[in-house]
Amino acid sequence: MKWEKHSLISEDNLEFFKEWHEKKESDWYNNQFHLSGYCGSINDPNGLVFFDNKYYIFMQNCPFSIQHYNKSWALFTTHDFINYNYEGITLTPSNQYDKDGVFSGSARVNNKGEMEIYYTGNIKYNAIDRNSYTLKAFIDLKNKLVSKELLFECDKTKYTGHFRDPIVFEKNNKLFMLNGAQTLDKKGTLTVHEFVNDKWVFKKEVELDKDFEQNSYMVECPNYLKIDNSEFVFACFEQDAPLSEGSHFVKYRKVVIDENANFNFKTDLLKIDLGFDFYAPQVFSNVKDRTIMLGWLGNSKSNPFPKELTTWSNNLTSPRVLTEKNNRLYQNPIVELENLRVKEITKSENDYLYENGIVELVCDEINNQDFEIEIKSGSKNIKLSNINKKFIIDRSNMDYNSVEDLPPVINFDNLSIDNIRILIDRSCMEIFINNGEHAISLRTFILNHNTIKTNLNNSKVYQLKGYNINWNNTIFKNITKEK
Repeated sequence: MKWEKHSLISEDNLEFFKEWHEKKESDWYNNQFHLSGYCGSINDPNGLVFFDNKYYIFMQNCPFSIQHYNKSWALFTTHDFINYNYEGITLTPSNQYDKDGVFSGSARVNNKGEMEIYYTGNIKYNAIDRNSYTLKAFIDLKNKLVSKELLFECDKTKYTGHFRDPIVFEKNNKLFMLNGAQTLDKKGTLTVHEFVNDKWVFKKEVELDKDFEQNSYMVECPNYLKIDNSEFVFACFEQDAPLSEGSHFVKYRKVVIDENANFNFKTDLLKIDLGFDFYAPQVFSNVKDRTIMLGWLGNSKSNPFPKELTTWSNNLTSPRVLTEKNNRLYQNPIVELENLRVKEITKSENDYLYENGIVELVCDEINNQDFEIEIKSGSKNIKLSNINKKFIIDRSNMDYNSVEDLPPVINFDNLSIDNIRILIDRSCMEIFINNGEHAISLRTFILNHNTIKTNLNNSKVYQLKGYNINWNNTIFKNITKEK
């Protein structure tokens, strides 16, 4: 079959997906404890929710291309963030409102105890003109059925067709919805709707970057979260600039939102992850005792494709727990990931040798001294250095390099590193500094890496194992209920 950018999928394609999946599983770069699709490309995490005693992890997925072509929602469920069930492809382009892409959205548990999904339907008229719709969906996991209904159309008198990624939250017994948008004069903004008399009513625009103007042409993938009594909002700002200059970063602010959806900002606009390979994060709704975030360990401005990646691309971050300290968000790997530790590795001469391309490094009592950490295979390596109190990541000597998509040398000033924890997978790593004060996500491409060298003495290295995933190659039936 010849696939086009907006091709539709059906059960007739399952054998093709199976062939791609088998090839993906044999690819060494295929990460072992970072979720990706059954096959094809993935990007934004969607619809993160705790429901029916398990965590639901939807994600944007195009199963027939490694490019960002027509998007559906793939679904994983888990009880423990170690053992996963891949439920299949759930929401698919299937009606006049979403035939050119089931774009990102969120999920919540309503007061009837039902899980309801909100998402953006994408419609393309030609290479330039487009429209978008906000829809709601319900999913029947047992019967593999998705029921959709239209909520409202993008207001084309105010916005281009770039209006998307609804997140719904409750405040003072009212329901509000945030969307990212592009105004007619090509400026990025957030919009607020309120659920009034059984319909969604536009209330206002919100400039999340007020006093810290990002000059963005689009704002997307907003999210709202609460930690104890503190409220935070984050969003993705798209700028017309190279990735290396920070064109596509996720930023957040602490806010107080009143009953009329007025935003009172309490902090500056801050980066949530300092790396270039981090985008579209979302927190799980309906989780009572902690705040858990997943992001796309990639970026819509970056498309690195080593020749080995022929049937899959991209993955999510590991789950991170968010906490607040001094009005800032701290993030650390969820504690369940410690169950991936198989054994502690002892140093062999000057090296730590690990297997299967998956390992964890923990270094304490650094006190901002100079140091070097090298992850390597043969002559290829990635170097993390702290030199004269400047932290430098050098990934210019990998098996696959791209100046545009993978900025080779990244400099960080004023981090003052006391401790560092690094989760290393086959083709990505996540760096956590000072007990979660800073996080840095990186895509990496070194074939068969198996060695860590460091001059840090107070270090522990753990051999890791991968996730256990039960794969179900299936596509849910999608129906649309007309009002």
